[in-house]
Parts: sequence; C-alpha cells; structure tokens
Amino acid sequence: MTQRSDIAVDASPLVLPPALLSAFVASAPGRTQQLELLVEGVHCANCIRKIETRLSSDPAITRARVNLTLRRLSVEWVGNPDHAEVIGETVRSLGYAIAPYDAGSIGTSQDRTGRELLRCLAIAGFASSNVMMLAWAVWAGQAQDMPASTQAFFNWLSALVAVPALAIAGRPFFRSAFGALRAGRTNIDVPIAAALILATAISMMELIRHGAHVYFDSATMLLFVLLVGRYLDFRVRARSREAIERLAMMRAEHATVLLGDGRTEIVPASAVEPGMQVVVAPGETVPVDGRVTSGQTILDRSAVTGETLPELINPGDEVLAGYLNGPDILHLRAEKTVAQSHLSEILRLVEQAQLQKGRAATLADRVVGIWTPLVHAIALMTLLGWWLVGGADLPTALLYAVTVLIIACPCAIGLAVPAVQVNAIGGLLRRGVLVRSGDALDRLAAIDRVVFDKTGTLTEGRAELVEMPSDPQALRLAAALAGTSRHPLTRALTRKLGMGVAVEGVAETSGAGISGFVDGRAARLGSAEFCGVVATGNDAASEVWVSGETVPPQRFAFVDRTRSDAPEAVGYFRRAGVELSILSGDRRPAVESCAASLGIADHRAGLKPAEKAALLSGWRAEGGRPLMVGDGLNDAPALAAAHVSASFGHGVPATQVAADFVLPAEALSSVVLAHRTAVKAAGIVRQNLGFAAVYNLALIPVAVLGLASPLIAAAAMSASSILVTLNALRGRPPRIGAAS
Repeated sequence: MTQRSDIAVDASPLVLPPALLSAFVASAPGRTQQLELLVEGVHCANCIRKIETRLSSDPAITRARVNLTLRRLSVEWVGNPDHAEVIGETVRSLGYAIAPYDAGSIGTSQDRTGRELLRCLAIAGFASSNVMMLAWAVWAGQAQDMPASTQAFFNWLSALVAVPALAIAGRPFFRSAFGALRAGRTNIDVPIAAALILATAISMMELIRHGAHVYFDSATMLLFVLLVGRYLDFRVRARSREAIERLAMMRAEHATVLLGDGRTEIVPASAVEPGMQVVVAPGETVPVDGRVTSGQTILDRSAVTGETLPELINPGDEVLAGYLNGPDILHLRAEKTVAQSHLSEILRLVEQAQLQKGRAATLADRVVGIWTPLVHAIALMTLLGWWLVGGADLPTALLYAVTVLIIACPCAIGLAVPAVQVNAIGGLLRRGVLVRSGDALDRLAAIDRVVFDKTGTLTEGRAELVEMPSDPQALRLAAALAGTSRHPLTRALTRKLGMGVAVEGVAETSGAGISGFVDGRAARLGSAEFCGVVATGNDAASEVWVSGETVPPQRFAFVDRTRSDAPEAVGYFRRAGVELSILSGDRRPAVESCAASLGIADHRAGLKPAEKAALLSGWRAEGGRPLMVGDGLNDAPALAAAHVSASFGHGVPATQVAADFVLPAEALSSVVLAHRTAVKAAGIVRQNLGFAAVYNLALIPVAVLGLASPLIAAAAMSASSILVTLNALRGRPPRIGAAS
C-alpha cells in the first residue's frame, strides 16, 4: 500500500480544506483507495447513521464506517484518489469538521475538549446553585406574601446570572446544534439547544411582562445535568482509547542512523528506510523492524508481543519496533519503515477492529434509523395535541414536545454496543490479545467447538531432540534446510545443529516439508512420506526425516512437552459444554499421547492442511460454530475455514493474517481469557439493549402526557447514557487468575 504525502498541513487540522485531502489517501491494489478522517461533532448514533448513509449513497464508495469513540471515519472507494475531495465536502456539508486521522494527535484534541467541558461544567454549576437559591427565596416568599417588587428583583438577579452562564456554558450544545441545522439535519444537541433557548426565552418574556412563572432555575440546572452527563461520557470514552494511545506512544520518535563514514545522525524515525543501519542505545526503544548486525543485548518484548520474559538477542536475530533495549548497544539493519512495522500494523488492526460492526451493532444501527424519525413524529403529535386539543398555550406545548425529544434521544441505544466492543477490545489488547475484526467477539461468544492444532499450540513448540542420525552428511543437509523454516521442529534442529550452509531453490510444501539444493544436490527435510519413507516407528515422539541424492532417509525424533496451561484451558471449555477436537499433521502415536494426557477423545492425526480445512468447513455446513486455535503455515487454511480463529504471536505471518485473534506466544490460557471476555461482552450488550428499550417504553408516555419537565427529561436521558456506558466498563477482561 502506498500513501501520497507530497503536502504538509500546519495549524489546526479541523479547518483543513477538502481540496487537500487527496494527499492523505492510501492506495491499495485494484485501484482501491482508503482515507481515514477525524470527524468533530459526532456525539450519537444518529450522527453516525447520517454520515454513513450519505457516503454509502455514493456509487464509488464501497465502505464507510464511523467509530464513535475514536471519532474516526474510514472510507474506501474504487477510482481516483482525488475523489477524497468529494468525500470531504460531503461530510462537511452535513455540518462536521474534518481532519486527516492521526492516532498520535487524538490526545491533544481530547485534552482540549475535556478542558472546555470542565470549564462549562464549572460555570453551569456556579450558575445553577446561585439561581436555585434565588428561586427558593421566591418560592418561599410566594407562600408568605412576598411583595411582587421583591419577587421581580430576585427574578432579575436570576436572569443576570443565568443568561450569561447559559450563553457561555451552553456553547458545546449550541455549536453542535447550529452546525447541524445549517447542514439541514438534526442531532441529539438540537432538542437540547431548543430546550435551553425556549426555557430562557419564555422566562424572559414572563419577566418582562411581570408574569408569575420563570424557568431560569430549570434552564441552568438542565444545562448542568447535561454537562455532567456529557463529561462523564467523555471520560469513559477516554478510558476506552487508552489502549490505542499507549500503542501510539510506544513508537520511537527518533532514530540514530549510522552513516557510511562511521558517524551517527539522529533523524525522525519516519525517515528510516529499509537497508539503513540503526544504532539503539541502552534503554532506548527500537524504532523500526530490523535484523541485528552486531551486538548482544537483552530486550523487553512485553509491550509488543505480551511475552513477559526478556529475550537474549544475538546477531542475525529479528527485532521489532517497540522492543525496549537492555544494557548494551545494539546495531541493526532496518527491514521496514515505521509505517510498515509490526507495531504500526497492530495499531491499524486494533483501529479497524473497532470500526467493524458485529450483528448486535448492526441491529442497533437499524433500530436507531427507525427510531429517530418516529420520535420526531411523536414530538410533533405531542405539540399539536396539547396546543390544539389539550388547551395548552404554545410555549407550554413546545416545552412538552421538546421534553419528548430529549427523553427519547437514542443515545442509550447507540452506545449499547460500541461502548462494550471498544472497551473489550482495548482490554484484551492490554492483556496481549490482539483482536483483528470487530465482529470476532460476537462469533467467539457463540462457539460450540474448539479445535486445537497440536504442535506449538497444545504443546510448547520447543521440541527437544532425543534421537538423531550419526551420519555427518545427513546432519549437514538437515542443518542447511532447517535454517530456512520456522516450523517448531526445524527450529529445534537449528538450535542443536546451527544454521548450516546456504540452500538454493528452497521450496516449502505446506504440511509436508522443505526441499532445495545443498552443494548442488537435491535434498529434502520433512515428513516420512515427503522423504520417501513408507513405514515409521510407533513411538509417541514427533519426527522429521532428511534425505538427499547420496544420503538415504534418516530420522530425527523429538519430544514436545504439553503446555503447562493446556489442561486448564481444556478443562474450562469442557466445563462450558464446548466440544473439543485435535486436528494435527503429526503422527498418530504423538497425537494420541497428547490427546490422552488432556482427555480429548476426538483427535485426528496425519492431516494435510486441506483436510483440516475440509473438516472445519464440514462442521460449519452442519450448523456448527468451531473455534480453530493453530500455529504454523499448515494451519492457515483451517483458520480461514473456521467460524472464528486464533493464532499465537510467534506464528508465521500467513497464520496471523488468517486469525481473528492473535495470542501471546506463551499463553494458551489467553484463549480462555478471550472467550470469557466475549461471552461477558455479549451478555452486557443484551443488558444494555434491554435497558434502553425499557427506558424508552416507560418514559416516553410520561413525557407525552406532560408529566415530565425538560430538566427531568435531561436527567433521565443523561442517566440512561451514563448507565449504559458505565455498564460497558464491566466488559473488561477478567483477571488472569479468574480464567477458570
């Protein structure tokens, strides 16, 4: 993927003209263009629906998704990158300010928003407390025959406090509402602004004509309650953004590059290109993915891979951006740019996962799409009913109608799902579990079978060599071929025999082995069948065979111990009523031994990748929902065929691309953590949707009958949104010790 960056934009990104957006388009193969925008003014599910619906009506656009928590708009289209200008103008015509999305700059924007909300909240709190005291004096005076002139004096004092406070502290609502109305649309803030303005205007009219009823106390208290709800919602969302912000902060800002004359130069990390020599000082963060050229040190990998044990790094080893260097200087050759690094890819995947919608989120969006016009119709009927039939005057009928709009705002419905999803995905990321798709949690919660690979999944993947041939030539061929593979058994051979000589024409046959030319002669390393062996031993050891033109097939035997947390994970799923299976390409005796130690009755051995995938596809065709947990190139087809899939961080890239969840390399128990989180999140989503439905069905009739004021409506609406969002915080992953 390439991205145009031939233009620089300074100052606040929120005033960026749409004509400049094409410079931030990322181009993918097939003429597919991608654009990520930060959208200001998005407050509710209705805002999301309007943006997505308008953009989806463009025939060139294939995908448009808005993330309410991140305020991120992701758009994909086929055609010219300059179509970004049309997209930007479309969003701005709806009344939203836009900017190129930058995860690293979210914090600055959010700090500004948080400070503004706090200032407005302080002003509204001061005004409401003082106006309420003046109102109490008027109410008490009315019961004790207070002179009308004194009541008018107190009312004018209330106006002097309330009107400036409403004008200043109400800016977040007025700005959003007026922007929406200018664009010919409505949002959650339109009825709120209408309620504040109507209450103030009616009060001023009553005050000027010496009326008995003013509503300055209701207006200021309404504003205060609304701001409390808006600020608490802001804080909860900020917590949900922490995982992405931490990832963004883990990236090094600068890198020390070794020049050709031996001098070093500090450059921005984004300026490092593949092939450059980078020097990492003790205690520094590795800026880019690369391979060590000299130096030996200990790296802390926990922030990137979730592996808590430090790793000893030697020349030739691969290192990833975000690793923290230990006590010694490290020299490495950059293999990727910052934008292409493993850490940046994780950041993109997390953001994309939060953009994608599961079944519950899609259902909530449909409900909001129907609910919004229905509520406006109910409000209109309330206005006409009270004014024309109920005998109320127009200001009173307007207040009742606005009360309906406020109390029936679909915020709780819109927040019910995304708040849970974002919180769960962010919590899993903090535990080292990467969720690659937004609907993966939905699918994981619904599984009825767990399918394990054996080698590297149920076992440690650190096989110990217990038997090897004595033929030096066989050992030479095995060392050379093993150095070209990442399979757990070949890695064990490399640890024992070393890297070996160079191999030409290397070809890896998935599920079978490796072939190539060593010293100009054909050689093979892999399964017995791959190396031309008909019969093998019946012991439980795993095996690898080597053969060559002048070397007869010879056997290496390995023992791969079962993971220490495998019995706990298997026991959890068994207690959950989930069926268990092992699908392995290893020999039958080795698979039977592993299955027996874990009590798994359904196990298949000697399977090729296509056979694994076919079994999973068959279970799905019968209505099953299998989870596949695998590791290795031969598991990629099976992972893709499963209902939902998980792989380990040490797996080959093809496996991780196919998986919905990427797990910490040393923790099979993280599968349990992910499943428990998914089940818990699904339950919380049902609770939130149920609460939102009950809330609206119970309180809308109260508002229609005129039994609630705008103040009560605002308090109820804010309370419902806060309750739904706070309930979403319960979707965080449980403690590791509670994984059983």
